[in-house]
Amino acid sequence: MNLAEFEKLWNKIGKNEEGATKCYIIGAIEYANGNDDGEKMVAMTVPKTYLNIKKLLGRTEKYRLNHMRESPNNPKSYLGGTVENDYKYSYDNDIVALPQSKKGPKKSKIFIQSGGKDFPTPITLKKNKFGYWKLFNASSIATGVKKKQDDDF
Repeated sequence: MNLAEFEKLWNKIGKNEEGATKCYIIGAIEYANGNDDGEKMVAMTVPKTYLNIKKLLGRTEKYRLNHMRESPNNPKSYLGGTVENDYKYSYDNDIVALPQSKKGPKKSKIFIQSGGKDFPTPITLKKNKFGYWKLFNASSIATGVKKKQDDDF
């Protein structure tokens, strides 16, 4: 996905919690796949305070994104990837907020399921004055997923 396509998607789905989270994950996958514009994509989905003076990700967020580049199955597991399908994903898949999610008018904590983890992933979001949801805590997206068992031993 290129940056213009992403921005169009962000403008379409970034005004709900699941859409904003999906956009973050798409940006992370793009970055993990070697598309450096993935950083700009993720930057659209987080608060301005997480960005540097160049409006790119600050040190903590960039570290997290680089970790996902090293472990690309982590973000892929939220868009259909599983250990059984070798973490094949599709941008057509949606993020689903689980029932234990707590949504509010300006602040929400949603729980999303990964295809590679046993437990749901918490995401904290806040709505800005333009109506877009920004991810304030998405660090669990970067945590590890199940690896395919190697039976050649």
